[in-house]
Amino acid sequence: MQSGGPGMMGKMGGPDGMMEMMQRMHGNMMGGGMMGGMGPTGGGMMQMFDADGDGKVTPDEMRSQLQAKLTEFDSDGDGTLSIAEFETLHSAMIREKMVDRFQHLDADGDGAVTPEEMTAPAEMMERMQMMRSNMAQPPVQPGNGQGMGDGTMMNDN
Repeated sequence: MQSGGPGMMGKMGGPDGMMEMMQRMHGNMMGGGMMGGMGPTGGGMMQMFDADGDGKVTPDEMRSQLQAKLTEFDSDGDGTLSIAEFETLHSAMIREKMVDRFQHLDADGDGAVTPEEMTAPAEMMERMQMMRSNMAQPPVQPGNGQGMGDGTMMNDN
């Protein structure tokens, strides 16, 4: 990530920093993958694999939990997952994240996402871009053409 200068805007990085920050803030609303984000245990999906609850997922824990999922969602009992069975597994795994994302958008908690609530992340992005643009502007100083007049006192002549 590029440096964008000091302060909050610098932490966002270069031109793509704003988008990256918004995606993190909104939980990658349209993506995220099966394993979720990368937190202490790899994110939401990874937490389900932490069998002993120690905050770490070992290869053995993941192997064991994935095998259990295969067994649970192998509806025909053939020891494999068809695409339909995998779709059921995948849907179950991402449901909690999907509900969280829906609830995040449903600002008033009425169980419906209005057009205004749906576009709220874009509105926030626009405000942040304007703030970033304003912070990139040089400060207003007398005599630099950005303040009132040319920096000299008014003369009566």
